[in-house]
Amino acid sequence: MKRWRHFTVAVGIMPALAIYVGAMVWLSTFIIEVHFLLDLLFFTVAGLAWIPAASAVVKWLAQHEAE
Repeated sequence: MKRWRHFTVAVGIMPALAIYVGAMVWLSTFIIEVHFLLDLLFFTVAGLAWIPAASAVVKWLAQHEAE
């Protein structure tokens, strides 16, 4: 069993998510308070946009663990 993949994912996902959150906060400074619906749309999309990338990483991990 190759546990290095678990370590790689654990060490890699947290900084990547922190960078993503920082980028979205920075981007939100240009969008916030223009209009309520624009704020709602931006934060909804930004809040859910990281999920496909994280699922791809978890799927990669699960496929290689099944071997």
